[in-house]
Amino acid sequence: AYIKEALRMAENNRSFVCGFICTESVTSDESFLNFVPGVNFSSSGDGLGQQFVSPSQAVQKGADVIIVGRGIYQSSNPAATAKEYKELAYTAYLNLLESE
Repeated sequence: AYIKEALRMAENNRSFVCGFICTESVTSDESFLNFVPGVNFSSSGDGLGQQFVSPSQAVQKGADVIIVGRGIYQSSNPAATAKEYKELAYTAYLNLLESE
């Protein structure tokens, strides 16, 4: 019920809704973006219950944009780590296109 109502509100308010923060794609409507949080390639979870996915897993779940937090800002070299996330996500995207 929650997801259906969120979709209905988004469809009725396209002038300011561009997508969803979601763990996997919630609609087949490609005009909405899927922002997938909890992306981290060096950990699968934390002590607070957060479950992480890799950039590849996020792309396979329908991510248009990956949201990375601690994986970058806790890195010893955030700029290089951010670039690595970008490259991994883009490679996963290209692989997804090739498999279709």
